Amino acid sequence: MLQVFQRSNFRFMWATKWFFLAFSFAVVLVALAIILVKGFNYGIDFAGGTAVQVRFSEPPRLDHLREVLDGSGLGDVTLQRIGDPGDNEVLIRVERESGVEATGDEGGNVSEKVLGALRGMEAGQAGAGRADLNTISEPALRDFLAARMPAVQEASSNGAAASNAGLIAQAIIRARNAHKGLFTDMSQVTAVPGVTEPIAVILRDQATIGGFSLRGIDFVGPTAGKELLQNTGWAILGSVFGILVYVWLRFHRIAWGLASIIALVHDVVIAAAAMALTGKDFSLPVVASLLTILGYSINDTIVVFDRIRENLRLYRDLDFERVVNASVNQTLSRTILTSFTVFVAVFALFLYGGEKLNPMSFCLLVGVVFGTYSSVFVAAALLVVAHQFLGSKYVKT
Repeated sequence: MLQVFQRSNFRFMWATKWFFLAFSFAVVLVALAIILVKGFNYGIDFAGGTAVQVRFSEPPRLDHLREVLDGSGLGDVTLQRIGDPGDNEVLIRVERESGVEATGDEGGNVSEKVLGALRGMEAGQAGAGRADLNTISEPALRDFLAARMPAVQEASSNGAAASNAGLIAQAIIRARNAHKGLFTDMSQVTAVPGVTEPIAVILRDQATIGGFSLRGIDFVGPTAGKELLQNTGWAILGSVFGILVYVWLRFHRIAWGLASIIALVHDVVIAAAAMALTGKDFSLPVVASLLTILGYSINDTIVVFDRIRENLRLYRDLDFERVVNASVNQTLSRTILTSFTVFVAVFALFLYGGEKLNPMSFCLLVGVVFGTYSSVFVAAALLVVAHQFLGSKYVKT
């Protein structure tokens, strides 16, 4: 078996345990302060409202963009650059006004207002009847083409013109997606397979290439957002309680369960504080990552605890602190290798997973690092402290 440390004998559980426990306590206090003072940047999942993701052909000026949107009657609007700088993408969050009843088409209405405001700020705005090929939907483009194709009267009896228009519209939208949702030149449209010269003439004369494109819309009502936030709290508390009961029954001592739970709370609080500090979206994928951290951290802790229990049965006459220290050293290579493997996978997701997965993968990165740390320097150290203050009766299995 691959070993990172051959016969390691680090003195984890002597004077250093107090240093690491004090350090961990201080970090948790700072993390709680960050959460209370700075708060979370709740995504649409929890805050409620509409999120409109827009990509621009040129780097957008957020101050000018905010001025335009503020004057459009949308209410409280938040702008955030997302993705790589070269993508020129902006996430526009429009919060619901409190006390206003939600409607089923609110997300669509808000997105239309946002797009209308953005069209209004473009110089050389297209006139009436000209289709913006960067924002038009596939059905609208199909109807636009079908109404203007020269063969529409001849094929009206069998619907061939409408069918051709649908295929061409589908090809244009597919090409737009291949260009990351944004055409920058009309030649990109006319080069699409199926766009013949007569259709290209129609597009040049009666369509336009706008300076932005719609990349996505999310809408969540306020009631659903509050319920999700409450369910998130219950999910985390339920998981922690379930783990406490499991460890208690597995090791037959409540001290072992409490030590593991304190280590888990340590990991989750620090990961949550990292989200608050960086201002990344706190959304449902982040909740999933917090629950994943709970599972990962307790798995690592259980491995260490199992080895401690085995050694306690083999070496009953040895000092408890020495047995715990030896057990941690014996599982150290396994802990490092497992954590490194998980870290590499999550780091790859963080680098290449895209903007949507970035908050989740970042939270997992923090959780993996501190979950590994807590299994050694928090959970095991707490067992030694509990033994010192409570005695063998409440700690030894």
